[in-house]
Amino acid sequence: MEQQRLSGYFDYNATTPISTEVVESMIPTIKHFANPSSSNRHAMLSKKIINDTRNQVASLLNTQPSKIFFTSGGSEANNWAVKGVLLNHIANPGHIITSEIEHASVLSTVEYCVAHFGFSVTYLKPDQNGKVNVSDVERALRDDTQLITIMYANNETGVLQPIPDISKLARDKHIPFHVDAVQLVGKRRIDLEALHVDYLSLSAHKFYGPKGVGCLYIKDASRITPLIHGGGQELSMRSGTENLVAIAGLAKAAQDASNQVERWDQNNWSCKQYMMSLLDSSPIQIKYNGSTAYNDALSNTLNISIAGIRGEALAARMEIMHSYIISIGSACSNNKAKNISHVLEAMTLSDDDIVSSVRISFGRFTSRDDVKRFVTTLVAEVQALIAISGR
Repeated sequence: MEQQRLSGYFDYNATTPISTEVVESMIPTIKHFANPSSSNRHAMLSKKIINDTRNQVASLLNTQPSKIFFTSGGSEANNWAVKGVLLNHIANPGHIITSEIEHASVLSTVEYCVAHFGFSVTYLKPDQNGKVNVSDVERALRDDTQLITIMYANNETGVLQPIPDISKLARDKHIPFHVDAVQLVGKRRIDLEALHVDYLSLSAHKFYGPKGVGCLYIKDASRITPLIHGGGQELSMRSGTENLVAIAGLAKAAQDASNQVERWDQNNWSCKQYMMSLLDSSPIQIKYNGSTAYNDALSNTLNISIAGIRGEALAARMEIMHSYIISIGSACSNNKAKNISHVLEAMTLSDDDIVSSVRISFGRFTSRDDVKRFVTTLVAEVQALIAISGR
């Protein structure tokens, strides 16, 4: 991967650059044309790739390969977890607990189940630091609660949710618990044997793998209904011929994450601390949206509001004039009609703070030199925008 080409990329939470090693692992697989579900000798090679990948992902998550099911990505995994659990209760629709800061693929799916099947839902509001309180989850519990779904790391702020504590609460109450861990896998170590969640979603393109492939961890397949029916692939749980080339790329991405996640996290944390020190000593007025401490948030993410500017104007100037890529929120927003962040809105930020916010996210290919050049450019562009506005 050419470091210079990525020096201006600060939108890793939208998608990570696919690593050279992953690309190289996928190329030979293109020649494996046989359907993995066939019984001929050619199909054995394809089937082996799928089994090897299942083992690699299971190793990354510290779980059993038989509990890993491939999907087209995080959105499908989230849809499957929510609908797959709730479809078992169609005759007696009950209650769902989620939060106001979930990814659109969870919020929209929950809304669909409420509107079309008669489920009810409690949306938990985070505190001003972006974290859901376990006590709020406990207070929201009802006798007919049939699913809790809470993300592990927020895609806009990077704030970590108290998943181990919520998991224990759900387990004690015998309520299925789904975790959207799309933003966490490959950034921090996950131990599913210790975590005890029922379902967990991930997506390869968030940790240097290809797009179009992800997984759903299912603790007990007898408790969830398949979302896609047909030929009975994926241990009869997810029909459709597998995306073999992407699955091969996922295997390498999972292997690299297993071996390198702590080193990547250390680099991210060093870059984040350095960026914050540069921003804090700069002449521009900023506010951090959400917790920034190591134990409370991802090491690669900063969401900041900058007084006197609009985030979308800053993002446009940074890209057009300097080739820097940043974001004004999620690439998969649940609030595109209003064009504002539903996450920051839930955290009760003012409208001015929301429209002046940008998300900065980086990763394994980011260096401290990249951070220094980025902040220097950011400060100059903010000052230019303030001068233009006359504020």
